[in-house]
Amino acid sequence: MLVAVQAAVAVAVAGAPLGVLWRYLAPTVPMVRVTGGVVVNDPSPEEFIAAEAWFTMLGLAFGLVVAIVAWLVLRRHRGPGLVAGVTVGTLAASVLAWQLGRRMGLGAYYAWRETATAGATFAAPPDLHAYGTLLVPAFAAAIVLTLLAGWSNDPDLDRPGAKPGYGHDLPADGYEPPPFSSGWPVAPDPTAAPGRPGPGPAGPPHG
Repeated sequence: MLVAVQAAVAVAVAGAPLGVLWRYLAPTVPMVRVTGGVVVNDPSPEEFIAAEAWFTMLGLAFGLVVAIVAWLVLRRHRGPGLVAGVTVGTLAASVLAWQLGRRMGLGAYYAWRETATAGATFAAPPDLHAYGTLLVPAFAAAIVLTLLAGWSNDPDLDRPGAKPGYGHDLPADGYEPPPFSSGWPVAPDPTAAPGRPGPGPAGPPHG
């Protein structure tokens, strides 16, 4: 449980650089000051959709990377707890990235909006309007962790001392049980070399 909480906190903090990256990759929104308010300086703005598309792609990659790193680094704690911790952490990281990205330059935009004259333009920071985009990193992380667990050929995912992904664990004493036998006789190997003939039948006694 403690490891799951620690993983969630660590992943959530990683949302800060994700927000900075999104802020500089997503396009800004061209705004123009008009009489009575501020409007978008484009009859068909694509910046809003582009900002959400960038957030979706970055969030998908973020969830994928976080899931793989958690699977490899926390291999002794694999299980439902790790999935829950990483899922909650990626959801919190998504919200943090959104709030941090949209607030970078937001103060300057508000200041311009209060002092600009009619006809002045400004590039407003990106923002999200489809809030379902925030769920993408969490969905990606949960699905990847579930697939990794399903593809693992270790029935216990990883007991202490086991090699993850390399078959069943051996007991502590190193004993490996003999291979399974059905009890039926085994046919001779046709490629094996013939054995030495045994002694022939004894002849009649002499004398």
